[in-house]
Amino acid sequence: MTKEKEIALSREHMIRMSKLLYMKYKPLEIANIIGVSVDRFYRTYIPAGCPHERDDRGRIWIVGTHFRSWAEDVIAKKKRKNARPMKKDEAWCFKCNGRVKILDPKTIWSNRYIEMLQSDCQVCGTKVNRAKKKND
Repeated sequence: MTKEKEIALSREHMIRMSKLLYMKYKPLEIANIIGVSVDRFYRTYIPAGCPHERDDRGRIWIVGTHFRSWAEDVIAKKKRKNARPMKKDEAWCFKCNGRVKILDPKTIWSNRYIEMLQSDCQVCGTKVNRAKKKND
């Protein structure tokens, strides 16, 4: 079973996929267009359900627009899976790449409408920030 993290494509790859047309490509051709290795196709994308077909010689052909739709759908499912809204006492730690509780927050910056709460991550110790609407 492949990991979802391996299937995910970066924003740059998604932008390059807009060049794919409604025509059949070899995995090597798509890999060159979007900037990934061809091994990634054979080891990750095809076993994960990438739409493809084999001809009578066993060669794999992928319709460019079908691949783009499939990739966008896989990424959309991943985003929906992690789309739980943050609680008011949580912030996002970019170093740990996860949600952490805000303990003993300090207001570090405020303007007319927004105030920033700053705390330390309990896991790695870096600063985490959370913006909230300023109370009048």
